Amino acid sequence: MRFFLRTLLPISLSAAFLWAAKTPITMTDLLKIRRVTSVDIAPDGGYAIYGVQSVPVEPGAPASADPPAGYRTHLYYINLNDPAAKPVQLTHGRRNDTGVSIRPDGKQIAFLRVDDSTTPPKSQVWLMPIGMPGEAVPLSKIEYGVSAIQWRPDGKALLATASIPASKLEGKPHYAMDRPGRDWYDYDKKFANANPDGDRTAVRNWLEKNAAKDNPTTINRVNFLAEQGLAPEMSIAHLFSIDAETGVATQLTRDFYSHGAAGWSPDGKSIVYVSTPPSALHPDRVQRAVIWTMNADGTGARTLLDDAGWSYQSPRFSEDGKTLYFTGAESDQPGFRQSKIGALDLASRKITWRATEWQSSVQQLTVNGGNLYFSSNWQGGAPLLRVGADGKLMKLVEGPVGVSSFDAAGGRVVYSEISVPNPNEVYVIDRDGRKRQISDLNGWVANRHVVIPEEKWITRPDGMKVQYWVMKPAQMEGGKKYPVVLDMHGGPSAMWGPGEASMWHEFQIFCSWGYGVVYSNPRGSSGYGYEFQRANYKNWGEGPAADVLAVFDQALQDNRTWMDGERQFLTGGSYAGYLTAWIIGHDNRFKAAAAQRGVYDLTTFFGEGNAFRLVPGHFGGYPWEPDTKKLLDRESPFTYVANIKTPFLILHGSQDLRTGVTQSEMMFKALAQMGRPVEYVRYPNIGHEQTRSGPPLQRMDHMLRIIEFFERYSRNERPAPTSN
Repeated sequence: MRFFLRTLLPISLSAAFLWAAKTPITMTDLLKIRRVTSVDIAPDGGYAIYGVQSVPVEPGAPASADPPAGYRTHLYYINLNDPAAKPVQLTHGRRNDTGVSIRPDGKQIAFLRVDDSTTPPKSQVWLMPIGMPGEAVPLSKIEYGVSAIQWRPDGKALLATASIPASKLEGKPHYAMDRPGRDWYDYDKKFANANPDGDRTAVRNWLEKNAAKDNPTTINRVNFLAEQGLAPEMSIAHLFSIDAETGVATQLTRDFYSHGAAGWSPDGKSIVYVSTPPSALHPDRVQRAVIWTMNADGTGARTLLDDAGWSYQSPRFSEDGKTLYFTGAESDQPGFRQSKIGALDLASRKITWRATEWQSSVQQLTVNGGNLYFSSNWQGGAPLLRVGADGKLMKLVEGPVGVSSFDAAGGRVVYSEISVPNPNEVYVIDRDGRKRQISDLNGWVANRHVVIPEEKWITRPDGMKVQYWVMKPAQMEGGKKYPVVLDMHGGPSAMWGPGEASMWHEFQIFCSWGYGVVYSNPRGSSGYGYEFQRANYKNWGEGPAADVLAVFDQALQDNRTWMDGERQFLTGGSYAGYLTAWIIGHDNRFKAAAAQRGVYDLTTFFGEGNAFRLVPGHFGGYPWEPDTKKLLDRESPFTYVANIKTPFLILHGSQDLRTGVTQSEMMFKALAQMGRPVEYVRYPNIGHEQTRSGPPLQRMDHMLRIIEFFERYSRNERPAPTSN
């Protein structure tokens, strides 16, 4: 009957009929979104393992019930040789399983399982058979936990990464300690003869004993802030070899620089990894990375790629072991330079560059079958690309979608795709080149009215082309006018678009509440090349603000039949919290604005944020330099706080040390002191990632507070959507 009706009705009426039968996205739909965290393929391409993160909702609980505070991540298996095969869930329960590595013979997987019984929780290596009976069993017992693993080519051992507090390592660093008049460990680590009434040595031992309990905490490094608390002592990432039978771990590296992105050579005789260059500088003061190699037993460590003008990452051997592929970016402008693919001939030591025509940064470099695969931000999506043995670049997945994870092996490619119609699913590109969906993670979306954005471009007076999207209210009625939200991204070098995961639910919720949404990628965004990304250098405010407002004006003009120009709203987080405050300090058009975890005073931000290097990187100097201080004041929204008359909601996490809570406190105090319409919401025990990975209840509360604040000024009489 449905097909019969659709064939008789005009297209517009047919679409309206179908939409009327669907429910707009609801707030509690956030709890239903399942996200792919990783994808791995067996070497022969016969099966894939992928991780799925979900919110553990109690069985039978109503949709409106408070959700649990956390998430869980489970592993799934899919037989790729059988097109009719269904995914099989491998791990269950209230646990997080990540970091999968498939043994070269495909008969077993290793993965990382978080042990919640430890404080803080630590991950250890577990093993599980594939294709035969057996349960997952623990393997490693490394004291400080494991963060990454990879099977040795012979399948008899695993290469593992574990971070160890510097004070627990033998010896002392060869670089100077950032502590005036003191040397590394010039006290007894066991605090022997700790006496407040003793000599200098006894007093030092007594003081260090107190500091060991963080009472007080002594800070002797530049990078002393983590995401949600102090990080006064360095943790050094070291490499271990773990015997796959006994679980015995052998530490391979011993120095005081961290090691990462490690991998075996195809013959298993050597290891490559990323670390800092040889230097007498403290690691906090080294801003580039180089590629090292060592023998499989940890001996013979030496640099393989080290150039003062470059930073190197992601070393990957070719299958014959003759070439090392990597990504490299010039190190003079770390906030703007685009990374590209390099190939080092290990015999001649000659470097050649691949896919140089690609103008955006390379991510997730993977080598298989003589091909190079990578993803990249590009014009609102994240395509999956392949560089063939002939050097030709091909887009395997493109369009208004985002590839978040992928792997290639055995002539197949498996990847997770983010799109507007579905927030995340897993697909395979078979050996014949055909694409098919192999998961059903978010099938519930089929019963929802999902709003599809319309892509647009605008050319600015200086020739910059800015991409933007317009979303209509869900179930819009003809002849009515609706409020509209200008939603902005942070970074400042982030990129939004239909292929971006973190905003899927927020955009749809605004639409379901009867708001139109306009979002864009102003100058400074990634995904448009070096010149566009660097176009906000020394210009965080005026240039990007002019871009987003020009886009908004164009959208209002083009959609005046339904957009209500009298009900304009503004929001954004992090750098876009900055931009929100900047705009309302220069423009009074908006009915209300909401700034999330923003930066408002750049000098203060340099002192209290762990992202403080954005200041010298984007403004060319430091606050104590007169010309830079002038520039920072000019570019700080707080400078214009007296001009803000727009009703303003300020939101921040109490443990957000990426931007720092003083930012929101000083903005709120100033506006409240002047009697301006302002409200401040502070969330406990959460950092900068609140709206992306924070507790579900806080994420829901955060979004609803913005909507409720806008509703005060929108007089939008559309009832809130209800779940079905």
